[in-house]
Amino acid sequence: MRTNGIRNKIANLFVCMTAALLIATPAIAQEQLQTTPKLAPAGTGASSDATDPVLIVTLGSLDKLMQDANYITGAVGQPQLGGLFSMIAGSYAQGMDMNQPIGVLVPLVDGVPQPIAVLPTSDIKSILKRLEAQTGGPADELDDGTMVISIGANTIFIQQKGAWAALAPRKELLEFAPMDPTSLFEGMGNDYDIAIRLKVQQVPLETRNMLVSQMRQGFEQAMQKQEGADAEQTREMADSSMKQLEQFINDTDELNLGLNIDKTEQLVAIDSSFTAVDGSKLASLYSGAHAIPSQFASVIRSDAAAYYHAATSIGPEAIEQTRKTLKSSMNSLSGMLESQDNLTPGQADDIKILIDQIVELSMKSISEGRADMGALLLTAEDSFQFVFGAFVADGDEAAQIAKDVAAKLENEPDAPRFEFDRSTYNGVTMHLVEADVPESEDEARKVFGEKLQVHIGTGEKSVYVAIGKESESLMKQLIDNSDSDKSADRPIGQFNLKLKPILEFAQSIESNEGIAAMIEELARGNADGVMTMVQDSIENGQATKITISEGLLKAVGAAAQKAQAANMQGQF
Repeated sequence: MRTNGIRNKIANLFVCMTAALLIATPAIAQEQLQTTPKLAPAGTGASSDATDPVLIVTLGSLDKLMQDANYITGAVGQPQLGGLFSMIAGSYAQGMDMNQPIGVLVPLVDGVPQPIAVLPTSDIKSILKRLEAQTGGPADELDDGTMVISIGANTIFIQQKGAWAALAPRKELLEFAPMDPTSLFEGMGNDYDIAIRLKVQQVPLETRNMLVSQMRQGFEQAMQKQEGADAEQTREMADSSMKQLEQFINDTDELNLGLNIDKTEQLVAIDSSFTAVDGSKLASLYSGAHAIPSQFASVIRSDAAAYYHAATSIGPEAIEQTRKTLKSSMNSLSGMLESQDNLTPGQADDIKILIDQIVELSMKSISEGRADMGALLLTAEDSFQFVFGAFVADGDEAAQIAKDVAAKLENEPDAPRFEFDRSTYNGVTMHLVEADVPESEDEARKVFGEKLQVHIGTGEKSVYVAIGKESESLMKQLIDNSDSDKSADRPIGQFNLKLKPILEFAQSIESNEGIAAMIEELARGNADGVMTMVQDSIENGQATKITISEGLLKAVGAAAQKAQAANMQGQF
């Protein structure tokens, strides 16, 4: 789906930009400071040389961090780690405001990203006094009251600013620290254990170009190491991705990422959001994405072991972007197929024709300005059912693609058996693909039976696929409910997984001590072990929330403890 590719690019952009600002600072500074004057001393009006923070990183208050560390380490069965963290944090906590967050602000000073830490304390001197053993002696104090300490080869300058203390690697930077940074922490701070906000447009264009140049240099170095017949195709596809990433950097307004351990709700939440510059090409890509009525919303079921649903409109800019991406990918894939020694020229041509057909149908579907799909997994002991449905521009064309595949495989040894146009159900033509499961594949036979059956349904504007015993009836339920949903009051994408029924099914196929431990832990807490992801559109962007339940964390912890015990037994 288009949004998956965009989400991956957003993640790459977030990582690249944040890492570049934090890691590449020395290299940028060395180049910039050769051509820009040094910062003026405090009080000389040097503040005009600094931007607002382009990067803000916050940690929750010490009280929140210690409570959450105790909770999460207890949930995964390692409470001693939480106790160790609390002991270490507590040793530095005296003199700190236990209820205020800790922050790192990174403004651009003379075009160079410069980190400034802010600590919630009104008595930094007493804290420094307790750190003398770690810093090699008492802090030096300059005439204006600035404290100076050395940590290894690094020198840190510290000033008291009201109820906060500011720390920086250069004394001149301290004047850019606010007296009260809490207004900068809105939507961050104690809302999360750790939060990051990157304001890309506050980075001057020349600095962004420098970062892009460094990324491009790394890309070129990586491409030089590519060898083999498909190296050129790999370069072409990677170059296309690099150009898109550069466009993202130019058009991105703000990125946010936060991780919160919520002991009240008994879960871990990861929030991310992305916004583009208003009126930019990137903003237009997102402005066309809104929830729409869906043919496949019935996959959203409380009894599901897992489901995925997405239904969104697609704007013209996104359609064109997808077209370009698919074209680049196809060119690369064609080259790779030609270089495969295990394929005859005829086989490579057949695969390329098939892929061309799928891409053409995909583009026809996307060009209608919508994406609509749903997938549902139901499991129980010795029972597995999976069904998938998606909107397509032409269901008959999808059926023809399957028929073309069958024709190519007709004379192949051990080829599956195809039965097309077997029946019609509620306007959907039913097809069947069947293959024998070898007697030696005991686990596969437990899952699928002696014959693997894949049911396919093709409607006027839809495709359905079902796998598993009695899965055809589940597919018919999805078909029956295709007209039951007229609402668009839902996220554009959502995923839900319950670990317990999946584990119980896996255990019924083959017993495993680790899985047994996870099931036992979930049963003890009367929990399913849930993970969810919700994706929604926001103005000029997109927001995603991932949650991991306490039950899932405990189950993973139980499996880890089982593995540790087994390893210890193996040592004796």
